Amino acid sequence: MTGDFSTVTETWGLGASPEQLAMQYFRYRMAAEVGQGGTVLEIGCGSGMGLPYLASHARMVVGGDYTMALLREARRHLPDANLVRMDAQHLPFRDHIFDAVVMLEMIYYVPDQASAFAECRRVLKPGGRLMVCLPNRDRPDFNPSPYSTRYPNLAEVGTLFEQSGFDVRMYGNFAVEPASSRDRMLDGIRHLAVRYKLIPGSMRAKSILKRVMYGRLPTLGAVHDGMATYSEPAELDGSAGTDNRYKILYAIGVATSR
Repeated sequence: MTGDFSTVTETWGLGASPEQLAMQYFRYRMAAEVGQGGTVLEIGCGSGMGLPYLASHARMVVGGDYTMALLREARRHLPDANLVRMDAQHLPFRDHIFDAVVMLEMIYYVPDQASAFAECRRVLKPGGRLMVCLPNRDRPDFNPSPYSTRYPNLAEVGTLFEQSGFDVRMYGNFAVEPASSRDRMLDGIRHLAVRYKLIPGSMRAKSILKRVMYGRLPTLGAVHDGMATYSEPAELDGSAGTDNRYKILYAIGVATSR
């Protein structure tokens, strides 16, 4: 991997829309359930906002990221966290030492995604679990992030898990259908912005745009219960190939005995 991912990563103090906060809370709540009571590795932890929440549910948590600037920010806010600089394609750990590995909103930045999955399988104990989440590229008005390499769709995520030695279950959440007339208006603005490539690339610029659209916003910080509402995900059929009903895809795999 190459590059500095600071500009495309959520960081402490940035303004966030209500849906953005809900998405952040949901993925870490699901990840905490995956790693409940065990040793957990978060690959692509960014500035570390989810690490305290994971640590409150696990026996031990390690956070890793490729970008040193993000790890330095994590260290400023979380002086006692276990932080390691790492490349998802070449993890600096011995075999079979983690109960759970999570890759949240980051796999689409990895050039060799099959290698990253294989590395996760290598460091997991037998029966260990891997969780991945990412935007659904088949949803309407999908907008890829700068520096992204490839967004696997529903079927391709399932294939990555299965070829790496996991039994996988797939889920979707955050339905595409707008909930109100205001949402429909904002969706129209987003549609035009995506069509004419007006979506800013950096998280800071996006935060400014969201402030214009939504008004005064809450700011990002440590993930905690009560920061947003929680809704149960819908289980999806990976053999269907694609599914455009949900904005975010989630997958949880259990390492097989092979």
